[in-house]
Order: sequence, then structure tokens, then C-alpha cells
Amino acid sequence: MVVVTPSEMRKIDQRAIEQFGIPGIVLMENAALKVVEVIEKVYSLKERDRVVVLAGMGNNGGDGLAVARHIFLKGVNVKVFLLAREEAVSGDARVNLDIVKKLGVPLSFVRDESDVAKLEGSLKSVTLVLDAIFGTGLSRPVEGIFAEVIQLVNRMLVPVVSVDIPSGVNGADGRVMGTAIKAMNTVTFGYPKRGHLLYPGRKYTGKLHVVPIGLPPDSAQAVGAQGFTLSEDEAAAMLRERPAEGHKGTFGRVAVVAGSTGMTGAACLAAMAALRSGAGLVTLGIPTSLNDILENKLTEVMTRPLEDHGTGCLQEEALDDVLDLVRDADVLAIGPGLGKSGAVFEVLRNILGRIDISIVLDADGLNHISRDISLLSKHAGPVVITPHPGEMARLTGLNVAQIVESPVEVAQRFSQETGVVVLLKGATTVVCHPDGRVYFNTTGNSGMATAGSGDVLTGIIAGFIAQGYEPFDAAVLGAFVHGYAGDLAADAHGQAGMVAGDILEAVPLALKKMYNLLAEHCKSWSHRI
Repeated sequence: MVVVTPSEMRKIDQRAIEQFGIPGIVLMENAALKVVEVIEKVYSLKERDRVVVLAGMGNNGGDGLAVARHIFLKGVNVKVFLLAREEAVSGDARVNLDIVKKLGVPLSFVRDESDVAKLEGSLKSVTLVLDAIFGTGLSRPVEGIFAEVIQLVNRMLVPVVSVDIPSGVNGADGRVMGTAIKAMNTVTFGYPKRGHLLYPGRKYTGKLHVVPIGLPPDSAQAVGAQGFTLSEDEAAAMLRERPAEGHKGTFGRVAVVAGSTGMTGAACLAAMAALRSGAGLVTLGIPTSLNDILENKLTEVMTRPLEDHGTGCLQEEALDDVLDLVRDADVLAIGPGLGKSGAVFEVLRNILGRIDISIVLDADGLNHISRDISLLSKHAGPVVITPHPGEMARLTGLNVAQIVESPVEVAQRFSQETGVVVLLKGATTVVCHPDGRVYFNTTGNSGMATAGSGDVLTGIIAGFIAQGYEPFDAAVLGAFVHGYAGDLAADAHGQAGMVAGDILEAVPLALKKMYNLLAEHCKSWSHRI
């Protein structure tokens, strides 16, 4: 599913109006009818119910006025509170305001404190509030009477449906512009906006309903939108067929270089995740003094001792063994738990200059490469990096707050400057390709904020690359599966007590469910032919 920015959505609307001759009032009416459909489906309003509509002066307010009309004509008790001077309402919104007035829909204006008090009285016995104050284009802080009304609605704890986006949320990046409506449901038009998917906007959005309003089918492509997210169906459709005659070589060979004293768990999780995601063979390169531990811990993963001089940490002399390890591999996952020794940097620096297979770089691998990020551009093969905000800060020289505030922009810029695929981990993980594509991941939960979770993700991505997925697709699908497995683990164990091993154990179940879904769709498609 395509994800757009507010700017792209404005161009889409403008194109529909100017090039295709679809009047703006028609788009507004289509939007209103779809909002009414969602309200009826979710709330099944009766005549005795009471609905308050909060409308601003712009097109978002016009949508709200049109919704109010349709609800009123169904016999439901509805009252409109307009947060604007009447003369300030124009265009298509004015058309709907005039209709509401002629129909006799109860209408009040909110201009001062006394009007806010009247609104509070109406909210005390309300069934539903429709929020249509601000749309996705909001870019200034919410202040004055608008802030008072939004804070009042939030204090009243009444069910809220937001039109297009909760008022106060920035549609471009999900920031709260001072204060914002906390909606239970949000109905957006045509495509989800970035602000719906990025936190904190995602928290304020509630359940997101994406509805069609009669836009030309090529709208997103025509304006060059490159953002996307995946439904479960769409993610399942990305899965590659596993041929019945396949053998372990068919499903790829993964080399993992990971671990140091005290960090053997990271190595185990990454290596097992590569197997659990479907790779045929996985070999773990581990410091020699830790090899016996890993051979006891891992049954299905092969191990390769690497020179450590008894320190429990990789040494420069391990380089030749690492190069030998990756000679027959399809992908190298390197970094989890490797430690801070300067020797690790030297091994990493020489690897990037001497092999051409795909590399998935994570954790300590990223911390070391931050000393010289030019090495990323010198690697002959594809590179996927999977930083969390702290690691991204070290790579870019920015602080963590800057990364968290603008994750898409930071990840996109770094991807384009270095030519690598960037998976920036977070509550909404984003995956950026050097060509500008950006994926917004919506699976997962806070139970995954636990040590070792990222190591599992590294192994999943490497496992997918070994099976023949393009590195960007592997990162996108890896993020989805990782989060989906986390959701299944949370269902089984609860979020508070989850550990990374729970996510690892749920990966095969997540893939099973997705392959079953794909099979169902294939069966459905064959019946249509």
C-alpha cells in the first residue's frame, strides 16, 4: 500500500480536479460518504444517539460538515461546532456550510471561553465526536481556542473519529503540534499519510481506515510517491516459492561472524534466526575460546573457530579464516556481539575491500564502521545496515533526538549518500533504498524492546538474502516478519515478559501463517481464471 506525504496528497487532489475534471466538491462528498460508512460500521448509530461535529474553516472542516449532513438526514441527533468565523469559510467547505444551515442542522460557533463552556456541556452526554478541525497539512503549533477545544475533548474521554488525521498531528512526520486529538478511529482518504504511521502520530490515530474517494488509479505513481507499507496479504505475496525438489543448497548459505566474551547470546540468536527464516545452511564464525560453548549451545548451526589469542574477541589474524568462511556463502551477517576491540575494525575494513557478496551489518559492526563510513561505499556487493537510533547517531554525527525526530529524512539521506540499504529500527521501523523508496513497518510491539531482538532481525534478513531475495526486499520482508513474530510472541507470553528467544521461536509460525495466506489467495485466484 502506497504511503504519501501531505504535499503529494495535495498534488494528487489537484491533478484529479484539474486534469480529470473531478470537481473538488465531488471528492469532498465521496470522502464524507466513506466516513459515514465507517461510523455506521463501527458504531451503528441510532436516532437516540448524540453526535458532536467539530469543524474547522478548511476542507477538513468541509468534510466534517458534509458528514454532519448525512448523519442528520439519517435522523441522528447531531450538532456542529464551527471553530471559525462564518465569513472565513469558503470554497467547497462553504457550500457544505450553507447546506447544513438550510437543513436546520444545529450549529454553534466557538470563538471564546463561553463557547468552549457550551461545548463542554454538549460533550457530557455525547455518543461520538467527529474531529474535522485540522487536516494533514497542519504545520504550525496548535494554540488558543483550538488547543483549548482539543484538550477539552481529550479530557472528556469520549469516542472520537478523526477525519483524515487527528487534529494537531503533523501529516508529514507524525509530530504533535503542541496538542492533538486522541482518536479511537481515523478515516483517511486514498492513501495513508506518513504521519499516521510514525510516532507519536500513530498512537493518536487509533485504528486507521483507508478509504477510496474516486481518485484516478495512477495518482500515487503520477506524483512520484515512493513510500509504502505492507498489509499481511501484501507481505505474503512477497514470499518466494520453496520448490518441492529443493535441497539445503537451494535455500542458501549464510555466514555469521559474531560474538565475544559475554555476548555469545547475540551470535546464537543471529545464527538461529537465519535458519528459522528458511536458509539452508548457516555457519557461525566465533572467537576460538568461545567455540566449545557455541558447539554445545547450537545443534543445527555449524561453527568455525576464529583466532582470538585467548581473549574471547576477534583478532586481526582471524581475517584469512573469515575470508575462507565466506568463500562459499551467499551472504555475510556481521556485527552482533563482536565487542569494541580495535582488531574487529581491522578485520571489518579488510573484509569490505575483498569480498563481493551481500553483507548485513549490525550492532558492533556498525559502531566500528562509524570510524570510516566511506568503507560502505567501497564494498563491491550490496550492503544492508540495521542501526537503532543510537548507532545511527554514531554513523551520522547527529544526536539521538535528531534521529528520532526525523527518522525518514536521516535514513534516506544516509542511504543515498552511501549507496546502502538502511533499516532504521524504531517503533515504526523504516527501510530506505538509495533510489528513494521508503518502507514503513507497522508490525511489532513494545515487548520487542528487549536485548537480542535486533540480533534476530539481522539473522532473518541474512536468511532471506541467502534464499535469493533482493537485499532491499529482504530488509522489508525481514522487518515485517520480525514484527509479526513479535506480535505472535506477545499473544502467547504478553509483552512485559517477552525475550528475544520468544521472537525467534515465533518466526517459523509467522512464516507458516503467511505461506498459508498466500496459498489461500493462489487458490482463490485460480478459481477466478
